Amino acid sequence: MKKETIKSMGWLFAASLIICFSACKKKKDTTTPTPADPVKTLNKTTLTNNITWYNQGSTIIHPFKSNGNYGGSGSWNWVKTSDTMEIIMISGDPKLKWKFYYNTDTEMKCRWINNEQDIIFKTSPW
Repeated sequence: MKKETIKSMGWLFAASLIICFSACKKKKDTTTPTPADPVKTLNKTTLTNNITWYNQGSTIIHPFKSNGNYGGSGSWNWVKTSDTMEIIMISGDPKLKWKFYYNTDTEMKCRWINNEQDIIFKTSPW
């Protein structure tokens, strides 16, 4: 190969690398929440203020009473000041731990600690 051809191929390779790395560079997220898309936070008071929460299909239902009762004979309480709650579904049952991420007036997101899946709940069956 001629010296000029090798030099041209080298420049072409270098240009290809620059383009590739530029295209793969992460872009910064510059979006900010708008009033239509509020920031979702955990509000423990409204989460447990005599509200029943339903997951999709209503296979899991969380009936929180503001006095610490859960459903008919169960109970709930926060673990210290964390975002984790211990729930006893029926008096005498073992405690189940749930981690809560956020809640709004009609939606909340949490995870049963023994499960690796986040679950969305709403205030009416869906």
